[in-house]
Amino acid sequence: MQVNRFYIAMALALMCGSCIEPFEPEIRESQDAIVIYGVITDRPGIHQVTVSRSSPYNDPSFMPVTGCVVRVEDDLGNLVVYPETGPGLYETYLDDSFLAVNRSFAVFVETMEGDEYQSSYDSLLACPRIDTIYFEMKSQGTSNPDVINYGLQFFSELTGSESFSRNFRWKLEETWEYNSAARANLIWYGGPLIPVLADSINTCYITEPITGLYSSSTKNLSENRLKRNTLNYVSNESPRLKLKYSLLVTQHSLTDEAYGYWDRMKAQSGGEGGLYETQPASTVGNVFNVNDPEEKVLGCFYATQLMEKRLTVTSDFEFGIPGYTCDLDTTNSLQEVGSLYPYYLRSLDPLGVGPPYMYGPNYCFDCRLKGGTTEKPDYW
Repeated sequence: MQVNRFYIAMALALMCGSCIEPFEPEIRESQDAIVIYGVITDRPGIHQVTVSRSSPYNDPSFMPVTGCVVRVEDDLGNLVVYPETGPGLYETYLDDSFLAVNRSFAVFVETMEGDEYQSSYDSLLACPRIDTIYFEMKSQGTSNPDVINYGLQFFSELTGSESFSRNFRWKLEETWEYNSAARANLIWYGGPLIPVLADSINTCYITEPITGLYSSSTKNLSENRLKRNTLNYVSNESPRLKLKYSLLVTQHSLTDEAYGYWDRMKAQSGGEGGLYETQPASTVGNVFNVNDPEEKVLGCFYATQLMEKRLTVTSDFEFGIPGYTCDLDTTNSLQEVGSLYPYYLRSLDPLGVGPPYMYGPNYCFDCRLKGGTTEKPDYW
């Protein structure tokens, strides 16, 4: 009887396992809404508007809408046309004469099908300067109670008068220095060995935008002041903090309407995603169909003054930070290495010219193959 119960239990387990199916949520809202996004800043230079279609929630991507006529107008009736420079990308150069604080701007888009869209006018409000950027050491627990990760939590602060905007968004860009896992002194293309300067491919710098959404407001505070505004966190799980790390913070002034849009985006994405990393099906901005106000139009067009500040930190922390590592092999005969040239090598001969040779994947020796560049930034 006990054996029969065992077989019955096994059969039930197999039946239950075979019935598991992936859950696909039913999305009732349209996944083919038009998305119009653009920004006017006080900085002379190339300004952009993108026109696309929303993508499925499980396959977020940029789906361009081409052939549109795009223009931007200010509240004085001045207008500028944005030519299409790439699929769904419309851009033009704007100079100081068109960009002024307290001026309002709107975007107008006409598609090849004759649909007309426009945004409400958004004011370019004055932005206070960033008072300071700083960091504090922070620990984070893991699923293993014996393992604790450490890192740096970054903050910013600002102080502005009543004439400045009271709503803000921050865009972040990080740069860090790193070394390759190993140093090569020879390179082999199948013929004579060629000397290589390890320093020329050992140290790199990589710059990347941080995709998180950061916004806050002082509208409900007695003063136009923000203290300990939380920015990004950098963990010691990556080599970012190993040598030198730099954070560029760009602060945007926002009207109430623009702030509402970015705050909803932040809430929907959990504060971590970018514009196209989550399905924006419910994130309606200030753009509408001129002839069909019932059509759901996604995206936002806003105006902003920018303020920037940079903080650079060097490795001098109480916690350890790993660098890049590689599994390397040694050989006395290059003929055993293979023919996937080139090969970076390090001679283990005391004179540095003969066997045995240490070798491995090229990214172990050439830091550029990790995505960086050997060109040192001007601010480094």
